[in-house]
Amino acid sequence: MHAVETLSNAPVSPTPAVPRSLRFVLGWAVVWAGFGATLALGIAFVRGQLEDLGPLLKLSVLFAQVVGFTALASSRLVLPALRRLTLPSRIALQVVSVLAGTLFGSAAAIATEPFFALGSPRLVAGILGMNAVLAFVVSSALHTYDVMRRQIEESVRLLREKEALERELAIAREVQHELLPRTTPRITGVELAGVCLPAVGVGGDAYDFIPLAEDRVALVVADVSGKGIPAALLMAGLQASVRGLAPYHEPPGRIAALLNERMQRPGVSARYATLFFGLLDGRQRTLHYTNCGHVPPLHLSRDGVRKLEAGGRPLGLFEGGCWEDGLCRLEEGDVVALFTDGIVETTDARGLEFGEVRLADVLMAHAGRPLQEVMSAVLEAREAWSGHTRPHDDVTLVLVRAGGARQEEP
Repeated sequence: MHAVETLSNAPVSPTPAVPRSLRFVLGWAVVWAGFGATLALGIAFVRGQLEDLGPLLKLSVLFAQVVGFTALASSRLVLPALRRLTLPSRIALQVVSVLAGTLFGSAAAIATEPFFALGSPRLVAGILGMNAVLAFVVSSALHTYDVMRRQIEESVRLLREKEALERELAIAREVQHELLPRTTPRITGVELAGVCLPAVGVGGDAYDFIPLAEDRVALVVADVSGKGIPAALLMAGLQASVRGLAPYHEPPGRIAALLNERMQRPGVSARYATLFFGLLDGRQRTLHYTNCGHVPPLHLSRDGVRKLEAGGRPLGLFEGGCWEDGLCRLEEGDVVALFTDGIVETTDARGLEFGEVRLADVLMAHAGRPLQEVMSAVLEAREAWSGHTRPHDDVTLVLVRAGGARQEEP
């Protein structure tokens, strides 16, 4: 009793699965054997040679196997190897391969029944001819089927990859949208405006206004390397770090060093970011800043245009390092334009870039208008320069304009 229970409770070993390729070959052989047997029976009944059914059946089945496997070898071995040749060359070589396989295989089959073959040469020759034609037709049909199947599989694979990419881009766009300020803060003594227009793909542009007091705000414009979800997540982490460090009133260069240190931590993807970080004081009309490898902002004043270049290398490239602090003093009506390369690197039909000079010209030409209108003028000029084509990179622009009387420190 215990022995029976032991046997009944013993795990049953699963039956090893037959490989798919072997199942196909066996099925192929069975189908062609059935075709050969049917053909032999038909010939025997039509010709009234039932007494020769045995040899005829044997030869017909062997011929059918020769046809089937010659066609299989031609369609899946010979034709794929010749796909780089011209169509006439492929057809000629296919005919040669099929005829060779059929003749050699049929000769081997005839050797099993030589007396019957010698006694019925016309019958054997007819079967050989039918085999050769049928092998060519089946080989061509099977090759066409394989080509169409591979094309469908490739189309399905590309469609799935496209759907996955679209899902990733949608998530990245949502992340990128959430990074942008929902409102523009009102800061004593200055006007602010900002915009970020995502491109076809999702890049790593972002800007931020971080209010620190009624007359002080931190300005951030950044561009991380790469695109898609990794770039969007890196930008989200970078922005969170900036928002966490800005209220501590550290000098901008120190903020950059701390950000670089955080980007070097284990687990952070090996990417880098360019960033401009500035502490804007509206009452004093000063902008303390550091430029971490970013496109230099433009300061437009009565004295002309100058670039805000003080700083250092991009963040995340190397451990350590220091970033220089810069100071920009603003007079009433001065404009500071912070932007990413999506604006100045926009090209026209000749491949010429929009450039910083054209950007400065547009800003100066509309300097007296409301900032939103100034921003619209810049975007319209960039779009006209590109021929109204959709940008290949994110377009980010932040404008600062000083206004009102400066209040001196007590």
